Amino acid sequence: MNQPQSLSSEKKIILPKPDTYFYRLMHHKGKELPRSYKWFKRLNRIVVPLYRLRILPFFGIGWIILMITTIGRRTGKTYRTPVEFHRINEVIHITAGRGEKTDWVRNIRANPENLRVQVGFGSFQPRVEIVENILEKEKFIEWMIKNIPREAEMSFGWNRKKDDLKYTDLTPLANFLTIIRLHKPS
Repeated sequence: MNQPQSLSSEKKIILPKPDTYFYRLMHHKGKELPRSYKWFKRLNRIVVPLYRLRILPFFGIGWIILMITTIGRRTGKTYRTPVEFHRINEVIHITAGRGEKTDWVRNIRANPENLRVQVGFGSFQPRVEIVENILEKEKFIEWMIKNIPREAEMSFGWNRKKDDLKYTDLTPLANFLTIIRLHKPS
């Protein structure tokens, strides 16, 4: 008797595709990170002070970038990091491209009660929810593909004209990504 194949074994497209930002992050060896990652790190040195001075929020950057303030898990120092975010049903979602290797993710895990978020001109201390469930992560990736296809194209190689979610395996990307939900206090 033939057993039905699982849905994931039927899928032909695997995200992220080779030669994309996330693929390079997932497959780098040692300390050899993609050039674009190093460029983002340098850019943060400019973005952080401009955001703190409320210059970037004044120009509308607060609609796509927020500033997180974490406490170092080993040093106890304060760190500020600009992070792209997406708001779904009034809940802020942030993702870490380097997954669990990202310092600010490690700091949030170690000190979730010390996280502070600045979105535009306002700031708050959120309730932190780290998404562990793979199916929930895949739903978020699907949401990105459907709602922000250009970003999905640039980040993990989604081709909105050729690719079909029905035949796409999101599991490798979902396993790698760290997704954090930030809930505003009531």
